[in-house]
Amino acid sequence: MEIDGSAAPTRASSILAAITLIFLVCGCASRELPFHAEGTQGQVGHPIHAAVVIDEKTSPCGGHAGGEALVAARSLPPGIRQSGLNDWLFEGTPTKAGHWTTQVNLIDLVCDGPHPDQTLPMEFNIYP
Repeated sequence: MEIDGSAAPTRASSILAAITLIFLVCGCASRELPFHAEGTQGQVGHPIHAAVVIDEKTSPCGGHAGGEALVAARSLPPGIRQSGLNDWLFEGTPTKAGHWTTQVNLIDLVCDGPHPDQTLPMEFNIYP
């Protein structure tokens, strides 16, 4: 059986449309959750407590999401560490002033059902 060049794109878009419809009808379509970072401003020598949080008012699960946060430790400001293994909290006492941007990968997200992984930028501003 030979598929001519004009039928293949039409067939592919029909399949894609059917898959999209299945996800919409079953409620399986996922969207990113409303996460943001808090507490990322600090001063050298003073403890900070930063966190990745979900907006309680706009999240589909009332602000109670689960999952893991992965971040490269060397991308955090000196003196700041992730509170626990894959925890959403970051704490410590900054030892150097500056601006650090890191990416937090949120994986295995659950909020009234599974959600796709997300990447959230965290920007730390540490003042002298």
